[in-house]
Amino acid sequence: MNIRQIEAFRAVVTMRSMSKASALLGISQPAISRLISDFQDAVGFKLFIRRRYHIEPTTDAKLLFEKVNKIFVGLDELNEEISDIRNGISGKIEISATSSYATGILPILIAEYKALFPETSISFHINSHEDAIGWVASGRADIGFVIQPVAHAAVTIEEFLHGPARCIMHEGHPLAAKKTLVPSDLADQSFVSFPRGTPLRFEIDNLFNRLGVQRILQVEATSHQAVCALVSAGLGVALVNPFAPIEGFGRPIQSRVITPSVDIGLKMLVNQQAISVPAERFRDFLLKRMKQIKGKGIHGVI
Repeated sequence: MNIRQIEAFRAVVTMRSMSKASALLGISQPAISRLISDFQDAVGFKLFIRRRYHIEPTTDAKLLFEKVNKIFVGLDELNEEISDIRNGISGKIEISATSSYATGILPILIAEYKALFPETSISFHINSHEDAIGWVASGRADIGFVIQPVAHAAVTIEEFLHGPARCIMHEGHPLAAKKTLVPSDLADQSFVSFPRGTPLRFEIDNLFNRLGVQRILQVEATSHQAVCALVSAGLGVALVNPFAPIEGFGRPIQSRVITPSVDIGLKMLVNQQAISVPAERFRDFLLKRMKQIKGKGIHGVI
């Protein structure tokens, strides 16, 4: 048996007429008669009883029709699912980001996208810098977000946002009285640093060394959240990523522009060879929102 025979059988049972079934399928009546005859030979039992004005399926044919109809309903549902995926209505998107983005701008943008495409399933994973890159490169994640440099042949990098690092301090700190800062304002201040050997630590240290500003470097932390928590606890000031939130810590944190500063870029990573249709639509949505964010600033979003 073949799919054309099954289609002809389904049409004849539904229409109760060879001529109507042939019109429905767009083929000649002799052709549909041949398909039904071949299908009957294939299944090995009688399918139809001819009446004066119509043909009637046998009891066996009615049982077979129930099974056949389920197959075609499944195919219709499959076609609908394919259409939904193509149009970004359904499907799944896997996102991997470093811990700086567990809260703040990314969850907000994900929520905006879900409001547009509620049927799309989204998984948001927080990983180390290397794992975020590795997940995208291997196809385990569709899109990744990091701020440190990326060197992987399988990953395409698009700069999502960039801006100068900001200086943070707890609300009672003397520097909080100033609207803007310069690096020399941090001279002899306790400074909370990122770990030695990381690109951001290198750039921040290089900025102060170039300007001859000495800080008190006695505290380090491995993540944006940990740096903010230590600053909130009164252990010093810090320069941090301008796109990650500084709210939600014990003592409120103040943020100030410091000039000159270190430029930080939020990078969006994709694997062009493995990206799915829903993920591609999400990426396009993010790039469109990026232009809007650039126009009114990050604080217009978070």
